[in-house]
Amino acid sequence: MRVDLHLHSSSSFDCGVQPLEVARRCRQVGLSPIFLTDHNGIDGALALIEAGQAAIAGEEILTTEGELIGLFLKAAIPKRLSPEEVVAAIREQGGLVYLEHPYDIGRRNLKEQAIERVAGSIDIVEVVNGRSQPEVNRRAEELRATLGVPAGAGSDAHTLAEIGGVYIEMEAFQGAQDFLHKLRDGRIVTRPKGLVMAARQLLTNRRR
Repeated sequence: MRVDLHLHSSSSFDCGVQPLEVARRCRQVGLSPIFLTDHNGIDGALALIEAGQAAIAGEEILTTEGELIGLFLKAAIPKRLSPEEVVAAIREQGGLVYLEHPYDIGRRNLKEQAIERVAGSIDIVEVVNGRSQPEVNRRAEELRATLGVPAGAGSDAHTLAEIGGVYIEMEAFQGAQDFLHKLRDGRIVTRPKGLVMAARQLLTNRRR
């Protein structure tokens, strides 16, 4: 199966794509289940699940020291909690702690001091973010290797054209812990930026 661990919908403040549109695009590029990781809420993911879509509820949570993603959530986690409190809230739900774009200075990434404090609770490090530069992704891979956790990857898509730009090929899984186990053998795939741009132009033309 193919999974993109970092996707946004209109349930995020900075994305205008409705959740069902995200789901439609995911089907077109072969992504399933859909990991929807909207900012500070899981309404979009819950809407997909209620509509019968294969979806995993995630949330990109703004802590007091930057952002952190929780995967396999059952309820939204409030923003502006400390990183430790957010980690505890994710764990209470049986979810996974996913550290995204840790060294991208253009983002609200988790501060290094906070990463050090919660390092033992990080389940996955995002080593390829579709919106980050290669050198930033390389640093993330170095951190992942140091922590000894599985590698994550995602497009961080806020537009339809970005969906499918980055994904992981892995075995089918059942639940959070099986996912985490099988993720170690996953293969990260990235599409050239030119193909992403071509997809964006194609989708724009279809709307006209």
